[in-house]
Amino acid sequence: MRYRSLFWLAAVLSLFTACDTARPGITVDPSVNVEFTILHFNDVYEISPLEGGKAGGLARVATVKKELMRENPNTIAVLAGDFLSPSVIGTLKQENGERIAGQQMVEVLNAMGLDYATFGNHEFDLKDADLLQKRINQSAFEYTVCNVRRADGGKLFPFVQVVNGKEQYIPRYIIREFADGKGQRVRVGIIGVVLPFNKAEYVAYEPVTQAFRETYAELKPQVDLVVGLTHLNEEEDIELAREVPGVLIFMGGHDHVNMNHYSEETIITKADANVKSVYIHRITFNPASGFAKVRSSLKKIDDSIPDDPAAKAVVEKWQNKVYGIMESMGYAPDEQLMFAEEPLECKESAIRSRPTNYGQLTVDAFAAAWPGADVYMINSGSMRMDDDLQGTVTQYDVLRTFPFGGGIVWMELPGNVLEKLLHNGQVINRGEGGYFQLKNVERRGNQWLVNGAPVNVGQTYKVVLPEFVAKGNENNLDFLADFKYQSRETLSIDGNPVHNDVRNLVIAYMKTQK
Repeated sequence: MRYRSLFWLAAVLSLFTACDTARPGITVDPSVNVEFTILHFNDVYEISPLEGGKAGGLARVATVKKELMRENPNTIAVLAGDFLSPSVIGTLKQENGERIAGQQMVEVLNAMGLDYATFGNHEFDLKDADLLQKRINQSAFEYTVCNVRRADGGKLFPFVQVVNGKEQYIPRYIIREFADGKGQRVRVGIIGVVLPFNKAEYVAYEPVTQAFRETYAELKPQVDLVVGLTHLNEEEDIELAREVPGVLIFMGGHDHVNMNHYSEETIITKADANVKSVYIHRITFNPASGFAKVRSSLKKIDDSIPDDPAAKAVVEKWQNKVYGIMESMGYAPDEQLMFAEEPLECKESAIRSRPTNYGQLTVDAFAAAWPGADVYMINSGSMRMDDDLQGTVTQYDVLRTFPFGGGIVWMELPGNVLEKLLHNGQVINRGEGGYFQLKNVERRGNQWLVNGAPVNVGQTYKVVLPEFVAKGNENNLDFLADFKYQSRETLSIDGNPVHNDVRNLVIAYMKTQK
């Protein structure tokens, strides 16, 4: 069945999809409809509200879902990938020595009533396949994905999930049926798909378009409508909709900022990361004609929405547990470090594309701790908060900014290598985690300047940067592994010794900014 759609955006997004013609011999009765609602969110790394409690919070999303259920029992909640990692909570170890690694997210999502999820690329940050399997099995919600398989011992097979005590393959699609009070029904197919970004050893990817097209062809004859749960970048969503027409809506993720598009016959929507907003899709389907009407609205999640008590209890359990672990590591999560009158910018869209004041503060901390270098830099992928800080900044804010931590090192690089480092980091890696926040560097046209002077290819430059980058681990910067570096276990800021970890350095430096 082919669809025509009309698309416009006013206060809410209103979209309509219908068959080219009504079914022969059937009179369309607009009063005989089946209505259902999909609550859609994506890219969630924090269980608690952000921005001083003003934005986000999964316990608030739980309240929204319950409100939607009261409005229409035919309501489901879906998550378009990225929730098990990264977060500072996920990096911590529990009493049994096992990393939390997304367990806090699974338990809160279970409590808030998530129904379905697809994998995001960050789910495969969990390098231990058995640990990922454990988190999947702990999930009360179901997974679906069409283009990834488990690689084990040279064999490929679908990922599995224990559901109702039984192990079963994670399906390429899910069929969910909704009914009205008159016995009218609609069968909705949900296809999950993820971009092949994270190359974990235990994961094998199939080409996105091929896998989605084959899955759609198998699913479509079994259902009335097909929707996609996609963890792709914006351009890939648009292209996939062109290549595989006929899907009603792509409920997407990965891009972290809310957006809506209309590509060929498909609506494409994404909400803001960390549930600062969610999309609500109210869909009306007429079984007699095949006519579907979609009304989509972006809902802001803020402190005007009360917490759901059950979900809040799980959030508080984990928050208290995490604070205890941090304190045992020598941190004081609630300690106030400084007051930021202007927001410290750390949203991914900013930190990975241009200099920000939070990036500048970080490299200033490096310079205070290890003076005398020509250039200071940090890869923006180390700053994973995807949030801005304003007002009182605490140790917990710094810890969630730099969930992976790690020390900084001293390298001496020839001018031509420094030029390559700057070009790859600032130009090729713009928009990615390998983009640098810099100190003492500027660009004029095609020329790089260090401390106001053009880079001399015959000169040696002293560079301070994270050890992770110096080892060649960042995208397009693997050549750095050919050069030696110096490291120190302890540095000093304002005369006080500081353990060489980016988190400790920034915490110590912020204290000097009061």
